[in-house]
Amino acid sequence: MLTLCICDDSPEDTTQIRALADRFVQEHPELGLRTEFFSSPFDLLEHLDEKGGFDLYLLDILMPHMKGIELARRIRERGEPAELIFLTISREYALDAFEVDASGYLVKPVGWEKFQRALLASVHRLGGAEVPSFLLRTKAGLRKILFRELVMVESFDHDRVCTLSDHSKAVTADTLSSLMERLSFDHRFFSPHRAYIINLEHITALNGPSVTLSTGRCVPVSRPKLAALKKAYMDFLFLTNCRL
Repeated sequence: MLTLCICDDSPEDTTQIRALADRFVQEHPELGLRTEFFSSPFDLLEHLDEKGGFDLYLLDILMPHMKGIELARRIRERGEPAELIFLTISREYALDAFEVDASGYLVKPVGWEKFQRALLASVHRLGGAEVPSFLLRTKAGLRKILFRELVMVESFDHDRVCTLSDHSKAVTADTLSSLMERLSFDHRFFSPHRAYIINLEHITALNGPSVTLSTGRCVPVSRPKLAALKKAYMDFLFLTNCRL
């Protein structure tokens, strides 16, 4: 189980962040994420002294009596490995994040896509999901799908069909856009056409208006997406080679 701490003195901002955190927990049950909220940095520090730290922190930069940067320094002094992300009203505070080895910052009001991407990236840096995966709601129940085994997703009327590397299929009623949201933080996935999501790792040939995957399927590439697909694929190959 991973723990998330959110510290923000603004009731309005806290309400919005809480809604995002609740949605994140609901859409990523495989992480077992538990969240706690604090409206005061002093309450948070007291909690740390009494019960220990958290895996991931979302800290408001501008709080009365103690700024988020100082709070982050106090957290770092504990010597515990943790991911820090700042919540801020302006990008002018972005450089402050580097002073305490923060992962980055989110500008308020925070959108769902950026919130999800930031948290998932932090979770993977923490090693909370060494083999990236997600839970798919299928007609047969929840099924764990490894990112590396997901070759493509195809939309058919009211269903989305996920094809895996062993040629098996998993059918879900989740929309293609919601699936892409869950996969978009990982550089392997790309939507070349409004009816498809593909895993760049499984491309065997890129032939202009279509792409061939490891299962032998040819997936159409819409003309407006072609240049972006080529760039995404080259970026994927570059990142993959860098890790070798």
